[in-house]
Amino acid sequence: MTKRTRKVLMGIVKVAIAAALVAFVISKVHWNDYTTVGDDGVEQTQAGLRHSLLGLDVRLAACGLAGFVLSTMTVAVRWRLLMKVLDIRLSLWEAIRLTFLGTFFNNAVPGTVGGDLFRGYYASKHTPHKAAAMVSVLIDRAMGFTELALMAAVMLAMVRVFDLAPLEQLVWPAICLAIIFAVLIGGLAFLLSRRLRRALRLQNIYGRLSIAHHLAAAGEATSQYRRQPGKLVEAVGISVIAHIFFVGGVVLLGESLSLNVPWHNYFLFIPLIYVIGAVPITPGGIGLVEQLYLVFFLVDPSQGLALALLARLMPILCGLPGLWVFLTGPRPPKGALIKAEFDADESPSPDSAAE
Repeated sequence: MTKRTRKVLMGIVKVAIAAALVAFVISKVHWNDYTTVGDDGVEQTQAGLRHSLLGLDVRLAACGLAGFVLSTMTVAVRWRLLMKVLDIRLSLWEAIRLTFLGTFFNNAVPGTVGGDLFRGYYASKHTPHKAAAMVSVLIDRAMGFTELALMAAVMLAMVRVFDLAPLEQLVWPAICLAIIFAVLIGGLAFLLSRRLRRALRLQNIYGRLSIAHHLAAAGEATSQYRRQPGKLVEAVGISVIAHIFFVGGVVLLGESLSLNVPWHNYFLFIPLIYVIGAVPITPGGIGLVEQLYLVFFLVDPSQGLALALLARLMPILCGLPGLWVFLTGPRPPKGALIKAEFDADESPSPDSAAE
C-alpha cells in the first residue's frame, strides 16, 4: 500500500468517524421546544436548539467574539516573544497578521495543510534558519496546550478544595487530566531526551522518522529557551492572559444563551475539550468537540449543542482578518512545496540535539 493510499484511507476513516459523531450528537438534540416530566410528576418545557439560537443575546455574543479576537492577538504577542529567543525578528504587526492568517486556515479552510504551517512558512522568510521558524510555531502551540491543561488542573483543585461541585462530577475530568499530562510529559521526554531514547533503544526508530531533523532542531531550540528562563516565564504569563480571554469568550457565549452553568465549570471543562479535541481523530475535531461539550456540560443537549456551535463559529469569524492577509499578501505555495523548502534546510542528526 502506497503512502498516498494510506493517507486517503486515513482521511476516509476520519470523515466517517466525524459523520458518526455528528449523527450521534444530533440524535440527542431536539430542534423545537419539547416537554419533559420531572420526578415530581410536573411537566416542564425545555428549549430546543431552534429556540436557544433564536433567543441569543447578540450583545453578549459580540462580547464573546471580542474575547476570541483578544485571545488571538495575545497569542501573537507570545509567539513573537518565542521567536525572539531563536533570534527571529518579526514586528508585532507582522506577528499579529500571520497569527490571524493561521487562525483563518485552521478554522475556515479545511484541508491537510494547517494554518500553523503557513505561519511557519512566512516566518521563515525572516531568518536563514527555516527549521527554527517552524520550531517556534510548534513550541508556541505546545505551550498553548500545556497551559490549557494546567488551567484545568488548577481549576479542578480549586473546585475540590472549595467544594464547588460534587465529587462524582470531577472523576472524569481528573482521569482526562492524568492522561493528558502523561502524554505531554512522555512526548517531551521522548523528543528532547537523548538519554531516554538510548535507554529504551529507540534512537534508530527516532532517526528514521520523516521529521527527525525538525525534531532535532526542536531539541536545539529548547536548549536556547532553557538559557533564557525569564523569557519562558514571560511567555507563560502571556499564555494565561490569552486563555482567560478565550475561555471568557465562551463564558459570554454561554451567558448569551442563558445557560445555567457556573463560571468555574467553563474554566475546568473548556481547556479539556480543546486539548482532547486537538487529537486528530476527525477533521478539525468536527463531531468530537461537540460530543465533548455534551459530555462535560451537564445541560440539556440542545443547549449544549447551541453553545458548541457558537464556540465553533466564533473562531471562524475571528479568523476572517486572515482572509484579508491572504488576499493582500504573498500567496503561500502548496503544502508539498513548503515541506520541500523546509526539508532543504540543513539540521543536525537527531541524537546530536541538546538535552
